[in-house]
Amino acid sequence: MTKKNPAKGLKTRKANKYKRKNYLLACAGDIISKDGLDAFTIARLADCAGVTIPTVHNLLGKRSEILSKLVRDAMSDIMNAATDFDPANTLEALESFVDGLIDLLSTNETFYRAAFMAGERLNFFDHQSESGVFMEARNQARLICAHAISSGKLEGRIDIDQISIRLFSSQRLARLDWMHGYIDLKTYRRQVMTGMLITLCADASQDFKKELLRKIDDLK
Repeated sequence: MTKKNPAKGLKTRKANKYKRKNYLLACAGDIISKDGLDAFTIARLADCAGVTIPTVHNLLGKRSEILSKLVRDAMSDIMNAATDFDPANTLEALESFVDGLIDLLSTNETFYRAAFMAGERLNFFDHQSESGVFMEARNQARLICAHAISSGKLEGRIDIDQISIRLFSSQRLARLDWMHGYIDLKTYRRQVMTGMLITLCADASQDFKKELLRKIDDLK
């Protein structure tokens, strides 16, 4: 008689539990993306996933905990995808930031749209937080600007924090339009890049400004 391997059985159960959690989160994303955050309830999620309400509570917790996990999982993906760039090359850094974000969002627009909706409601993007997404994104933008100033592309006449905030705002405004379904990802990219390039023009050296203007024309 073959003995069962307890360790293998435990590993299988953990893997199945992980899959069930992800499936529930995907269902939550579908509900929020299609019908809005107020339509999302534990009962609706259980019905959508074909499970019982106690099962949802057991796997993911309360409604607030589910929303928080949805946002945190998505933001972890986004920060990993959007921060893989070399800040020394200003334009390539901006394009890598934007393209990394767009490529990720395109893998599951429903899930990420829902995560941003939940994040806005939960104040996850609070500008006053020293450890939130806003601060991390601003720090990345600041790093790009610092390299641009040291290389002479930006003249440093405008406070670096002001430029960094405007770079982030270019992304946020386009993201809100995409989140609400007003624009697609192609338009999202064009709006973000155009806004960022125009922002840099305000402090650019003459030679760099010409390069920025050519890039802006290419985006039309």
